[in-house]
Amino acid sequence: MRQLWVILLLMVVCSQGEKKDDPRFMFRCFLFPGKLKQVDAWQGKVYGIDLDNLPNRLVGKCWSPLDGQMKHITVGPAGVWATDLKNNIYNLEEDNWVQIPGTLQQVDAGGTGFLTGVKSCHRAFCADISVSSKQNLGWTLIPGKLQYYSCGPQTCWGVGEAGEVYVQTGVHAGDCAGKFGMVETKVPMAKVEVGSNGAVFALSSSGVPYQRVGISEERPLGTGWVRLHGLEAIRSLSYDRYILWLVNYTGQIRRCIKVIRK
Repeated sequence: MRQLWVILLLMVVCSQGEKKDDPRFMFRCFLFPGKLKQVDAWQGKVYGIDLDNLPNRLVGKCWSPLDGQMKHITVGPAGVWATDLKNNIYNLEEDNWVQIPGTLQQVDAGGTGFLTGVKSCHRAFCADISVSSKQNLGWTLIPGKLQYYSCGPQTCWGVGEAGEVYVQTGVHAGDCAGKFGMVETKVPMAKVEVGSNGAVFALSSSGVPYQRVGISEERPLGTGWVRLHGLEAIRSLSYDRYILWLVNYTGQIRRCIKVIRK
């Protein structure tokens, strides 16, 4: 069957605080085969949860199902992790799910040497997996009330109960708590995701995607948010190697390539 590719151009327009010397860019998006409700990518590896709660791994252009029924999956330096419909935690080892003691509603493996996640009542935790056995993780409580939490190479970002955005700097194996602070946002956010290179994207409570601009080693918090125009409401996103993966509320998947405008 002939594959139908749909191309969209998402123009990025500054919503607040963008520096004048920030390059303008756009994402060239293609409709990708399959349907998902959640996606996560790291170093070329892409995983997702389909509409039947089945975990999948991307092999070429095809989704290969894994065992079990999960509601959230993550891939990163900490490996592949997931939570099931009862909030049980699993780690993927040689294509087999191994249950880990404890419960999480959402889990993230983007940190180097540590795992993070959100439990019930908006309580966020992190655990050092560089020295601890996976079967005996020591969880550290993160300050504040967070409904979503994601980590990258140098920072972790979270969304609070009212849609406010928080960032933790100085996180690393041995100190996954770091230094906690708030980042200004004029719209309430629902999710925030940190890419494999430290790029930060967020989804508003209405499903509008944003990118945090101006992030550098000197300014890990960045300088402002830019809105990605040209899309319907987005349910899940992930960024890796200049590729932005988007999933809308009907399950459609888009693979978007970042292009610098001349």
